[in-house]
Parts: sequence; structure tokens; C-alpha cells
Amino acid sequence: MHRRDRKRIDYYCESVVPKIDITTLFPKLLENKVYNRDDVNISTWTKSLGDQDTVKDIFLTIKTRGPNACKNLLLSLRQSNHGNIADILEGKSISSNNIRYPMRSKPRGLVLVISNIYFDSTEKPRLAAEHDEANLKELFKQMGFEVVTHQNLTGQQIKEVVRTFSKRKDLEKVDSCFVFITSHGTEDKMNNSEIQGTDYQKDAPANYEKVLCSDIYDYFTVEACPQLAEKPKIFVFQICRGEKVQKSVAQSRVSIDSLANKADEYVRGLTTRNYSDMLIVQATLPGHVAYRDEITGSWFIQILCKVFMTYACTEHIQDLFSMIDAHLKYLRMPDNKCQTSTVESREFNKHCYLHPGLYEEDLID
Repeated sequence: MHRRDRKRIDYYCESVVPKIDITTLFPKLLENKVYNRDDVNISTWTKSLGDQDTVKDIFLTIKTRGPNACKNLLLSLRQSNHGNIADILEGKSISSNNIRYPMRSKPRGLVLVISNIYFDSTEKPRLAAEHDEANLKELFKQMGFEVVTHQNLTGQQIKEVVRTFSKRKDLEKVDSCFVFITSHGTEDKMNNSEIQGTDYQKDAPANYEKVLCSDIYDYFTVEACPQLAEKPKIFVFQICRGEKVQKSVAQSRVSIDSLANKADEYVRGLTTRNYSDMLIVQATLPGHVAYRDEITGSWFIQILCKVFMTYACTEHIQDLFSMIDAHLKYLRMPDNKCQTSTVESREFNKHCYLHPGLYEEDLID
């Protein structure tokens, strides 16, 4: 089997194995001679065919079954109604640049994480927020990103750090950018979401530097940050956006969910809209609070790390954030308080697959 095919099997194993119905696939693997019926492993596998460890072993052992094993695996997958998995292994999910952002750079992208935990005023410390920062840093490093972190910044420092980050020359060499800001937050008199610096006060002095969420992504417009033109830029704000509280509503029936846009061919101008390729993610609704466990960290960031770790290798980022909110909908405070995240797209018109660990050189024969 070609080295590239073996690498793809290893790379996608954890995400595709749970999706395999081995009772329909296994007979096809035998029929198409991926495995011989007298294979030494058959008797062991058939004793626990429904076990996930068995399915994983069957899937990984295919790497040792000769030059035609991959071709016959793909055939078996399609014949057993696993065509989506066959597409993934064939690399079809990472083609078609007209509907997908290129994601091949090494590092994959740059990530800025700003965490405000302690405040100068009477604002309470954001206990366990350091876990959010640590988890994000570890997650994105494992996915091949370069991560920059800052803690406990004033309003003015937040703006300066973000501005400096947006001017980095090496943004030209990467395919994406993430900015995470976790802090206390509020809603100003104009209903704008405001990030609280460590020097924030309700009756702010004249010299206080106010920071709106919009100030952050204004640093990454095409005009302000041409290095990231036509590249995905994702902004995630783990802040309260006001003081409203959302409570769950009883329903007559409750169900628990389990865990291609076509490009416009005729509008191709010579210029790019200034606010483009941006995804703006808020942990909560406008005017509402966001919740944080004082031991483990914020609800939203905890779920984000788990979902990205499990599904970033196969799902595009818009679907990842849908999954996150689908998990978030089942969390409750003791008095039934709950939380809804929001995602705003500003010409984020392509799918963004992060493909952690998969780089341009891996696709070369």
C-alpha cells in the first residue's frame, strides 16, 4: 500500500471508525479480498465484531494487506453504503478550492488568545479561566497552529496587542487566523458588545480605553490587514454581552441529537469587500450573560475544545460551531438558566476544513 494511503488511514481512523457499520462492511471486505476468509485474525474479530476496538483493529490492519488493499477498501466502503468515508479517504473532502479555503500552510495559522482573569475594580476574578487558555493553547498546537497568549490586559493593551498581531508579516505565510478573547463583558448604551479590560469601571474615567468586539475585527479588514486577504479569520468572544438571563422552556417533546455551497461563477470582480472571510463567534446572545464553571472553565470553550479535538479532522468549521451549540443547548444552571451561542458570517462563503496534521507535502506521491 502506498505510504500516502497508509497515512490517510491512520489520520482519519479516530473520526471514521465510529461511523462504520461493520456488519455491512465486513462481508464486503471478505468478498473483495481485502481479507482472506482464512486470515489469522478472523476468528478473533468475529467474536466481538460489534466492539469499537475490533472495528478499529480491522480498519488499521488493512494497511498490511498489500498494494490493492486500499482500492478494494474503497470499493467495499461504497458497496456497503459508506461512500462518505470513501470520499474522505480518497481526498475528495480536501479538493475543490472554489468552495473551500486552502488549508495547507505549516504552521496552519496563527492564533491569538487573550485571557483576562483578574481585574483592578470590584469585578470578581474569572476563576478557572486559565483552564480555557491552557486548553485552547494545547488544542491549537496539536492541530499545527502557532499560538500567542496574553493575560490580564487593560482596554488599551487589548487594542495594542491585537493591532500588533494583525501587523505581523508572517500572516502572509499562513492560511488562517484565530483570535480568542475571554474576559468580563457588557453591553454599552448603543447595544454594542463591549470587552472589559482589567481597568474597566462602570463609571469609567475619561482616560479609559473602551474596547468593542467590532474594534477587534476592524484590525483584520482587507484594508487594515492585507496579509490575510481571502483567508479565513475566526473571532471568538467568551464574554457576557449584558445582564439578561435566558431560561429553558418546557416542551411537550424533547429529543437529543447525536453527535456544498456552489461558488458563484459569474460575479468575479477585481476588488475584494473590506469585511470578508470573517466568522464572528459569540459565546452568548446579545445582551445576555455567558456561564463559566469556577473549577473547569467556561461552558463554551470547554465544548469547543472537545468538539474540535474530535471532529476537526473531518468537518468544516461552520459545522463545528453548529455542533458546539448543539452540545451547549443541554447545559443548565441549577435554576434552569441556559446559554445560546451565535455565529455571524461576513462573506465567509467557503467551507473551512482545518485538516490538523495534514500539509501540502503529505499529498505528494
